Amino acid sequence: MIIDAHTHCYPPETAADPVAWGTARGERHWVELVTRGPQGWATREAMLAEMDAHGVDRAVLAGWYWENQATAEEQAAWHLEWAAAAPGRFLPFVPVQPRAGRAALRAVESALGTGLFHGIGELMPAAQGFSMDDGTFASLCALAADAGVPVLMHVTEPAGHEYPGRLETPLDGYVRLAERFPDLRLILAHWGGGLPFYMLNRRVRKALRNAWVDTAAGPLLYAPEVWTAGTNLMGADRVLFGTDYALRLYPRSGNGPGYAEILAEARAALPDAAVREGVLGENARRLFGLAAPEGR
Repeated sequence: MIIDAHTHCYPPETAADPVAWGTARGERHWVELVTRGPQGWATREAMLAEMDAHGVDRAVLAGWYWENQATAEEQAAWHLEWAAAAPGRFLPFVPVQPRAGRAALRAVESALGTGLFHGIGELMPAAQGFSMDDGTFASLCALAADAGVPVLMHVTEPAGHEYPGRLETPLDGYVRLAERFPDLRLILAHWGGGLPFYMLNRRVRKALRNAWVDTAAGPLLYAPEVWTAGTNLMGADRVLFGTDYALRLYPRSGNGPGYAEILAEARAALPDAAVREGVLGENARRLFGLAAPEGR
């Protein structure tokens, strides 16, 4: 089983004119990122065809770190549309803007109450204008912990390259978050911004015992050796295959969004069959409580 634990989807009208769409909703940061970087676009049909071609069974539909709660709720609605149109293929997450206060909490409670959402996020305090110590964010974390669903957090690598829209996310903030909510299932995106290295630190290892990292956008950020180093340091059972689809992960190749290159990179870097199976899907299957494939 292969599960892509980190993708983003958008309706055709968004891809047709992302500047107009984002500007109309006051989503300035999103516009900057998707119009000046390696963003790609794909319809639901194109994404499913690409998944089928490369044996990707399911994909998490991650929310964006929107500046406005209205945009978050708009995305939540089309997440449900995609999931309903392709039963069993998509795992929707709830997008949310914690600065919306009680409205944000009500929206997340309502979404989780449907039983159709499998997590919350992606969230990024620096882009959304809230603090890790914000009361609403704390309530969201407590809600997620009680519901047994993970929270997906964007993490920027502190020593990485510059790119349009880059915002810092101090790594210690995520360690403190994990310490504050030890029962919260945290997914730290983009190889955790390098946090696996700090798993060698006793305090960090203890704090992150209930955390996972995903590999989203990895080829844009790290050399292929990150697959080996990251799984060794984080623990092979705490790494989730993610792509950030429909991001163009190998822009120099001239190829659009797709799975062929990143799956080939992962398989070459993870020769151990058990480790490879875990990273590519089994770890996510267990995290999301999905049934094992028949015959397993």
